[in-house]
Amino acid sequence: METTKAERIRLGIFMLLMSFLILGTVAFLVGKRMTEKYIPYKIRFTESVDGLNPGAKVKLNGIVVGQVTSLAVDPEDLTAVIVRFEVLAGTPVKTTMTANLIGGISLTGLKSIELSGGTPDDPYAKRGDFIQSSVSGLRQITGQVESIAEKFEGILNNLLALTDEHNQKRLASISVNLDKITARIDTVLEKNSKEINQIPKQTSKLLENTNTAVEELLAIEKNMALMVARLDSLAFRADKKIQGLEIEAMLKSANEAAKAMELLAKRSDQIVYRNQESLTLTVRYLREAVENLNDVSRQVRENPSLLIRSEEKQQRVR
Repeated sequence: METTKAERIRLGIFMLLMSFLILGTVAFLVGKRMTEKYIPYKIRFTESVDGLNPGAKVKLNGIVVGQVTSLAVDPEDLTAVIVRFEVLAGTPVKTTMTANLIGGISLTGLKSIELSGGTPDDPYAKRGDFIQSSVSGLRQITGQVESIAEKFEGILNNLLALTDEHNQKRLASISVNLDKITARIDTVLEKNSKEINQIPKQTSKLLENTNTAVEELLAIEKNMALMVARLDSLAFRADKKIQGLEIEAMLKSANEAAKAMELLAKRSDQIVYRNQESLTLTVRYLREAVENLNDVSRQVRENPSLLIRSEEKQQRVR
């Protein structure tokens, strides 16, 4: 079917408009790209960056602010990867921010970079600075899985060690001993079933006796309280009677008697002091007299005839 001239004109106009639209879109995108300013930064990752490719998104708190430009192995540390990325000018990239890998769990396995942290008072990172990297969530999960796997492996090893031939024999002997012990316990329970059945009764009796003892103690406590009250009343009455006596007069008389005794003692000391020489002479004379008497008695014991001679002399003197 041949097209008419009018249809060909309309088709040409449509194609021309579509061409202008495509060119306008490309020009807009290119112009936007040329007018927008991007600031480059770098990150050093010490883990695998599998799934992170040039052009991957760079996000700040979930908002796309830039993209990855290149990836390269660090020539100074072959276990590290340097990732270069750029963000829009005006993006608040702080020196205290951290970058970590996110994603990689989806069907595509593609990853992106997430910037987080920092405060408004922190200084801004300079152009081309390294942003500190942090451990990704996937690596944390894999690390925990590895730790769990190690612990599970240890548990399995312990179970294998417990179930070896030697331990199986020991477990069998332990089970046999437990059976014997339970059999003995059953035998003891059967033999002492009467005594065991009497335990509740004895316990109830003991509780009754305890209650009785408690009641008696309460009664004793009441009696003690009454006795204390009576003693208090007696003490109060005695206090009143003592207050009624002439205690002050008695104390005054006792003080006067004490003063008189003190005065007597002082006078006795004075008399002894004054007659000290006379007493000394008297004691000396008495001592000499005693010595003379001792001498006379000794002579008489040695020579009793002295008494006869002394009598004759006295008769002659008469």
